[in-house]
Amino acid sequence: MRKFGSIGVLCLLALLASASVVAAQTTAPSSDPAITSLSVTGVVTDLKPDTRQVIVKTAAGSEVTVTLSDRTTFMRIPPGEKTKDKFIPITPADFGVGDSVFARGRMSEDRKSMPALEFYVMSKADIAQKRERERDEWTKRGIAGTVSNLNAANNEISIDSRTPEGPKPVIIAANAQTQFRRYAPDSVRFGDAKPSTFAELKVGDQLRALGTKSADGSRFTAEEIVAGSFQTIGGTIAEVNVEKQEIKINDLQSKQAVTVVVSKDSSLRKLESTTAKTSAELQEMFERLPAFTLQELKPGDSIIVSSTKAADPSRITAIAIVSGVGALLQSAQGNRAVSLGAMSLGGP
Repeated sequence: MRKFGSIGVLCLLALLASASVVAAQTTAPSSDPAITSLSVTGVVTDLKPDTRQVIVKTAAGSEVTVTLSDRTTFMRIPPGEKTKDKFIPITPADFGVGDSVFARGRMSEDRKSMPALEFYVMSKADIAQKRERERDEWTKRGIAGTVSNLNAANNEISIDSRTPEGPKPVIIAANAQTQFRRYAPDSVRFGDAKPSTFAELKVGDQLRALGTKSADGSRFTAEEIVAGSFQTIGGTIAEVNVEKQEIKINDLQSKQAVTVVVSKDSSLRKLESTTAKTSAELQEMFERLPAFTLQELKPGDSIIVSSTKAADPSRITAIAIVSGVGALLQSAQGNRAVSLGAMSLGGP
């Protein structure tokens, strides 16, 4: 049997680190990148000890029955480790439902079953600890803002950084070691961001960067940059479908009907009648606004929605939704549109 090479290990780590809670889809796409002729990556959803079978569900919703045997090699991947010599041998009893796994073997032609020769595990607890460390690092060493200028010759990005005192200009310096990623269409999940380049950046993009800030705060040397293009629309609710987690609104600007999909990553905030009167004020106070649930909305309510720019403008996935904005939308008519920026831009 050919051993798992270093490149494969790095790919495996990337997949396991970004493995999300099992997707809610009931129908899998015809081509699932988590399933190959020799492997499957996903989350354990069921264990069948009598038949030594494990049900693995991919992020796209595909299910594969993985059969274990005495020939199967079991390993646990400690958080942050990237070389196979640091992996820890385990037994079939050392993993459970909810753990992320990568299994190698010969996939069946229908891509629904596979006998496993290698079975690599990252536990729920390990993933949670890893994400908590990443969140802490981005909180302490991260910066966020809107791209205002691009200098490709010097690999420099000017942004208006979000601070408690308001927007502050900062120059972000990139280099050959800087990793670029771009938020995927219709997703604000950090794990869904795709590899990117400096050339894909655009003025107006919302950007997050991890790195080191200069003593005076005017410059920032980036180790990692994640960016995306976002939009803000506002209008009156025509229909609320709690079961489907969808809202239909009449967009104030385009005068078209738009379906807003509310995901578990969407942030819902309610504007109090005595607060923000301008778009800038709303952006500054967004995180301090009280949260609300989809069940509280009703036809006739006015909302503002921040989202990625989708291929289909009639259907968008919400990053942030603000209700109670009737007066703010009325004041925006005839003037420039209300803008939320990326608001709660997805992070680690």
